Amino acid sequence: MADRLTKTYEASSQPIASIRSSVLRVVVDALEANGISANKRLSKCGLSREPLDDPYIPVSLKNYIAFFEDVAKETAQPSLGIRLGEAIKPEDLGPIGVLYTMMQTLRLAILRFCRFFPALQSSTKLGLIIEGDATWLEYQIEDPSIWPRRQDAEFTMALICALTRSRLGRGWAPEEVHFEHAAPRGHRDLAQFFGAVIRYEQPTNRMLISNEDLDLPFASANPAAITIIEQHLIDLIGDGAVQTFGDAVANAIVRCMKQGELTLELVASRLGIGPRTLQRRLTAEGRTFREVVQEQRHRTAEALLKNERLSLGAVAGKLGYADVATMSRAFRTWTGQSPRAYTKQKSSQS
Repeated sequence: MADRLTKTYEASSQPIASIRSSVLRVVVDALEANGISANKRLSKCGLSREPLDDPYIPVSLKNYIAFFEDVAKETAQPSLGIRLGEAIKPEDLGPIGVLYTMMQTLRLAILRFCRFFPALQSSTKLGLIIEGDATWLEYQIEDPSIWPRRQDAEFTMALICALTRSRLGRGWAPEEVHFEHAAPRGHRDLAQFFGAVIRYEQPTNRMLISNEDLDLPFASANPAAITIIEQHLIDLIGDGAVQTFGDAVANAIVRCMKQGELTLELVASRLGIGPRTLQRRLTAEGRTFREVVQEQRHRTAEALLKNERLSLGAVAGKLGYADVATMSRAFRTWTGQSPRAYTKQKSSQS
């Protein structure tokens, strides 16, 4: 582990690592299936139930990993990641999971899964690597400080295996599987599930797949639907640009405003970093937390006030203000107008 942490990783130049809430939902459901409320543990790991209502909302990858590890410990299920990965259904992963099952061959399915994986999880390496005659599917979260992460690694490798078996049959198996983490107790469960040699404390998580298997056809290939799903995924990830740190902070501020609580600590928690780290990274960009909050409130206020059906009280609440008077003073500072005057002006212009 010491070697892993000494790898170059300049946090100040990295975006906030995130994962779609649809994946968090899988782990939350597993916890509550054991009769254990997820609320306290979500809060402990800097998460909340709010994003679970929308499968596309990104949540902190670091907090998700910590929650996954905590759930495995709380439920005394050290092989939870494998169990959830084995039970995964394509639709649980959204369009990227469905697309996997519609491709013509295993190779194409994996290549598309890797291409669109950023729509599901950011700051992560996933790809096919060719070493001589061998082809490996490699998976690794780029931030080495996100550790331990055994459950996520086993979950991800297991779900890819499960998706493949849903097309090629339950007897399909990779030739070899590597994991970054040390061999856990009861690791025979992993060998039994994968049906392959398992090696631990390796440089990365990866799976050796024979070239013959990669070219096996999928019986349920659906070329007509592929284009539609791919376009949806392209819309989700845009032109491939990674969410910037500034965008991640702005999104976290908006979510905190909706909850009615907006503090440095809460925003940092949503981002999966400490308050001091958040301050330091904003300072490096020549900004303060207060400036970013006011900027986001200003933008949101103008957008909300264009909706004449919203009362000023509702607008103030959505901005995280305790009352209309405080919101009105802030708005006048930003624009030189009262909220009512701004709304009337925009109404007359439309």
